[in-house]
Amino acid sequence: MIGVRWFMAAGASLVFAQVLLVRLTLGLNHDTAASFAAVWPLILGLTVPTAIGFWIAPRLVHVSPSRAALGVLFMAGVAMRLVWFGQVPPLDDDYERYMWDGAIVANGMNPYRYPPLLFDAGGGTDAPKAYRDLAAEAPGIFKKINFPDMRSIYPSTGQLAFALGHVLAPFKVDGLRIVFLLAEIATFGLLLRLLRDMERSPLWAALYWWNPLPVYMTIAVAHVDALVPPFVLAALLFAYRERVYLAMAMLGLGAGVKVWPVVLAPLVIAPLVWRRQDRDWTTAIIACAVLGAVLAVAVGPVVWSAMRPGSGLTAYSQGWSMNNAPFAWGAWLMFKLTGSWDMAQVVLRPIVVAATVAIALTVAVIGDRSLPSLAGRMLLVAASVFYLSPAQFPWYALWFLPLAALVQNRALMFASVVLPAYFLFFPLWAKPGGGDLFFFGAAFIHSVPVLGWLLWDWRRNQHGSRNT
Repeated sequence: MIGVRWFMAAGASLVFAQVLLVRLTLGLNHDTAASFAAVWPLILGLTVPTAIGFWIAPRLVHVSPSRAALGVLFMAGVAMRLVWFGQVPPLDDDYERYMWDGAIVANGMNPYRYPPLLFDAGGGTDAPKAYRDLAAEAPGIFKKINFPDMRSIYPSTGQLAFALGHVLAPFKVDGLRIVFLLAEIATFGLLLRLLRDMERSPLWAALYWWNPLPVYMTIAVAHVDALVPPFVLAALLFAYRERVYLAMAMLGLGAGVKVWPVVLAPLVIAPLVWRRQDRDWTTAIIACAVLGAVLAVAVGPVVWSAMRPGSGLTAYSQGWSMNNAPFAWGAWLMFKLTGSWDMAQVVLRPIVVAATVAIALTVAVIGDRSLPSLAGRMLLVAASVFYLSPAQFPWYALWFLPLAALVQNRALMFASVVLPAYFLFFPLWAKPGGGDLFFFGAAFIHSVPVLGWLLWDWRRNQHGSRNT
């Protein structure tokens, strides 16, 4: 039996690796990341400790899940995140938009009404005085917000989190980090609960809680995707316990961060009406009504905003793509057939949406009602959303990594090791023709190993089932 001291040494090593990563990324931004030498410390600082942790993770089952071990697990994970407080987020600026939106919401105003560019350099003269006064409190923020000509893309749950961050620390990224740290702690707690219900060692939560990639994406660069896992895991727990209304409400609130959790709804509803004699249509209809009501509040405002020109949501959904080489090649082939990039997007994006919905509906009606089955099928849908999405930013992996840790899916957990290759984009973009090299070539680095491993697992399972 491996003792707690070994576990403490492993946790301390990961904390040290995060401290080192903080030092290695000081001053790293879009301007300084124009060379490979500038981004290699970040890529290696994420990949190497993640790969080592990935290799030693199976040994966790040999550690007794005592209170001491769980305490070490929790405290080391918190320490990995706390070392980033007080630091400027390296090579990212999404948090600037979060801070501006949070300030607007915290002051009782509408984040979807005006684009930030309106208030840059003393502008916004046509806007109400309350907006102009708020803009005057943080004039430098408008120089850093990306796509300042677009209105906010973020739904209501995210907006409330931004507002709380502003209340805690006005116009400071650490306010957001506090909120996202609380979300991460909730994710950790839910993983422990679910692992116990699955009769597995709660120490398997280390696959997510000690994973450097989520630490970096949720706290270091403060991405709002940190809020998605607790809602998805809570929905999973409530669905397993047949508290359908609460499960649907959690999915609606999760969609208020990033819209995709709504596609998990069929997995919650299907057990009520599929392959059972006592079909409970009444409960299913009420559950759908609950989801619709939550979505009206959590997503409705940003969708309504998308009806007007200048919506960030519209621009994102119609044309944004990143780090998905298969989609880039598909778009290029469609462009060759149609002669129009816009038409290529019009054709491909509905196909992606249809494929995602088809997968969600299919897995909803297979498997049993056990927690491992439900968790595995939720993981399949979440991972499909990611790998079919035209944009595959590494922080989007937060959508499926907690579920992968829960069911110990090594192929999908391996995504943490290869996704840091995304940061090659910055030096490549700075070179002539480098953008195409990234979109059509380097973007394969993170997807091919994971998808290949999943295919190999599937073929092995199929071969095993034929031999039994």
